[in-house]
Amino acid sequence: MGDYRRLVIAGNAGCTVLLVLFAVTSAHTRHGDGVVLQRAPPGCLYLKTNTLRCTDRSTDLSLPKGVSHLELENVPGLLDAATLHHLRWHRSGITDINNVIANPQSLRTLDLSYNNVTLLQEHQFQNYTNLVQLNLSRNLINDLPRDVFNNNQSIRKLCLAHNSLKAIPFQVFAPMNELNELDLSYNSLVTFLDHFFKFNKNIEILLLNNNNITKITSNALADLTDLKRLDLSFNSLGILSKGLFDSLVHLQYLNLANNPLTNIASGSFRGLQNMRTLNLSGNRLTQLPFGLLHFSPSLLSFTLDNTQIEKIHNSELLGIPNLEVLNIRRNRMLKEIESYVLADTPVLKELDISGNSLTFLPQSIANLTRLHRLNISDNPWACDCRMHWFAPWADHKKKSNVTMSELSCGPDAYPNDMLPTLHHLNCTKPRIVYKTPTKLYRLKSDALLECRYAANPPPSITWVTPKREVFHWNPDLSIPDVFSKHPVAHDQYMTPIRVIPPRIQVLDNGTLWVKNVTRADCGRYTCYASNPVANLTEDVLLHIDPADWNHIKIISLIVGTQSAAGFLGLTLLIQFLRYVLNKFGVLNNFCSFCKRDRVSPRARQIYAMLDNVEQYKSQQLEKLRENYTQQVHRIRDNCAQQMEWIQNSYQSQAKHLKDFRDIGSQHITTLRGQYCDQVKKVRDYSTTQLNWVRENYVFQRNKIRKFSAHKVLQLRETYKYQQQTLNKVLENLPSLYFENCRAGTCARAESLVFDPHDVESVDCYIKSKIENLANLDSSTDATQSRLSLYYTPSERSLCPDADPLAGVHINYIEGAPEPLILDGPSTSRMFHEQAESVRSAYSTDDLLQDIRVEIQPSTSLQHLPGPAAPGVNHETSL
Repeated sequence: MGDYRRLVIAGNAGCTVLLVLFAVTSAHTRHGDGVVLQRAPPGCLYLKTNTLRCTDRSTDLSLPKGVSHLELENVPGLLDAATLHHLRWHRSGITDINNVIANPQSLRTLDLSYNNVTLLQEHQFQNYTNLVQLNLSRNLINDLPRDVFNNNQSIRKLCLAHNSLKAIPFQVFAPMNELNELDLSYNSLVTFLDHFFKFNKNIEILLLNNNNITKITSNALADLTDLKRLDLSFNSLGILSKGLFDSLVHLQYLNLANNPLTNIASGSFRGLQNMRTLNLSGNRLTQLPFGLLHFSPSLLSFTLDNTQIEKIHNSELLGIPNLEVLNIRRNRMLKEIESYVLADTPVLKELDISGNSLTFLPQSIANLTRLHRLNISDNPWACDCRMHWFAPWADHKKKSNVTMSELSCGPDAYPNDMLPTLHHLNCTKPRIVYKTPTKLYRLKSDALLECRYAANPPPSITWVTPKREVFHWNPDLSIPDVFSKHPVAHDQYMTPIRVIPPRIQVLDNGTLWVKNVTRADCGRYTCYASNPVANLTEDVLLHIDPADWNHIKIISLIVGTQSAAGFLGLTLLIQFLRYVLNKFGVLNNFCSFCKRDRVSPRARQIYAMLDNVEQYKSQQLEKLRENYTQQVHRIRDNCAQQMEWIQNSYQSQAKHLKDFRDIGSQHITTLRGQYCDQVKKVRDYSTTQLNWVRENYVFQRNKIRKFSAHKVLQLRETYKYQQQTLNKVLENLPSLYFENCRAGTCARAESLVFDPHDVESVDCYIKSKIENLANLDSSTDATQSRLSLYYTPSERSLCPDADPLAGVHINYIEGAPEPLILDGPSTSRMFHEQAESVRSAYSTDDLLQDIRVEIQPSTSLQHLPGPAAPGVNHETSL
């Protein structure tokens, strides 16, 4: 509370311009330089030649000449400030600034604290053009108009503390771009929004303590890059927004005391590399997050008072090696500071851990060589062997002028009795008294391994087995040992052993009991004893009786021999029964389920290959048939199209010659001859195309069948060669096994060779395939040559890299119109009928008499296409 009062007094002093000057008691006192001061007005006093103080006046004040500094207290009325530079006006009941100050253009500092100013007007300080410092603290201001500080760019220090502000306009301080210090403490402010101080980047001191602030958004302070002091204590901050302090790289003082903070993210202080002082007192923290202080290596003072922390863990103060002052006070739930916490603060000068619930001191205090102030009072110290080191260390530090608080052993103990009590403790290190000698244990028996130590206090014992299993035992659970955080039984990876009931356990006297000893229990057992004074390690050996090893070997040999003999007899019996059943055909006649598939995997593979060849041949033949049918239809359509074109051309020319008898008769004769020639050419061309397509189809089909026959012959030759090789291998085998192995299961290996019983079936299957290939389809032409079915492979076909279908071409016609069937005889009959009608029309000579004949050019039949019909592609191949 004393520190807090000092902080409040310092804040008020920062807001108030205190000019401590010695007053001259006489009106006619001569100054040190020989100048005589003027006579002061009634109720006033000269402090200097230019400084005047007036108190308790009730009339208007007329300033003497030369006064530039004026201090008024309880002086109401109107003041002409034309010559003033500094004005301090306290406790005068001022409510409206415009009614009491006139001509303020020359004022540089204005202090109107401790008055009754309630309302500020728009452009309130517009005439204060030279104002640098403005103090309006301890008034009744409840609102700031948005433009109240317009035209006040020169203000560097503004104090609005101890008012009734609940909310202020967004960026109301923007006109004061030179503002260096801002005090808004002791108001009722609730929140600050992002970029609230965007135009006040020069602020170095910002006091927001003792408000009702519940939230400050992440970027509310982002623009205060020059901020050095920030006070947010005594507010209602429940959380710290992420990244709130990231841009405050120059901040040196941060006070977050007395807020309802329950947790602080480990990266909250990431940007505070230059922070010197941090106060987290009065929060609801239950632990310090790991890594909270890693980003503040320049921290010199850290305060953590009145929290709910129960334990300070190792490495929670890691990252602040320059810490000089550490205060952890009045944390009534704090019971332990781990041993190595203070090892991370080697230059600590002041340590105050008073008012906690600590029972023993961390021994790392002994390594603080620069410590000159230590306060450990008001703690329930146990004064047992855990603190036996403290007595000689405290005696040595007292000689080095280290200031220590009262050293007592608890709240009910006599004052300053800690050191005498610790000096008279009889603390001794562990000493081995007895350990179990090396013994031979029988398998399945129980073993007791014991280590007895003499020490004060009694040591805790830890057993480590050959399988790296660890078992802990503590004689006094009220005094935790160094392994108090470990499970009672665990493996080398700290995984607890959860076996109920346990086969290995530590008894109440620290003896290790091993139940039903096995071969894995044989080896070295480590017994580790430790107390606050020292620790000691001993080994205990456990061996298995050699008689058990011999007994195990004999039993193993007997069991192995019996197992081998039984397996051999069972195998012979099964083979004999199988031979009898096969001999009499019992399995084939009465057990259809017991019949075995006689086809070997290799034979099934051959069958699959032959089926694939047959399937491939069928697919190729089907494609040939479809292509052949398609080309025949296209040729017929093309022929019909040509005949129709010739007929149309003939009719059009015959129509023009209808009125000319002599000339028409001769021309009709010529036209008939040309028509017959063209029809003959089209029919010849179509016949040629059909014959060529059929021959090509027959050739391609023969070649595919030759390919299939060739592959079947290759498979047959390969099969025979493998069977011969197998017979030679079987003939050369040594007769080391049973005589029936050659004809039994030995010759029926599931390998790449054939089963001898499969020879006839595979051979018959291949012969049937060849016969099927020899049979022609019923739809083929009778003139087809059968010699192509029995194909003799050439050197090219025997080459494994050659394409088996190389040279196979299938010709077809593309781009033909839709089928239009037009028979030849019907077309010829139509032509003759039309020719007879034309001839009969030209029989009368009177039709030629008065008719002007004009023969129009017509399409000649000589330009009909030749043998190569349109739409035929001769080089398309499959």
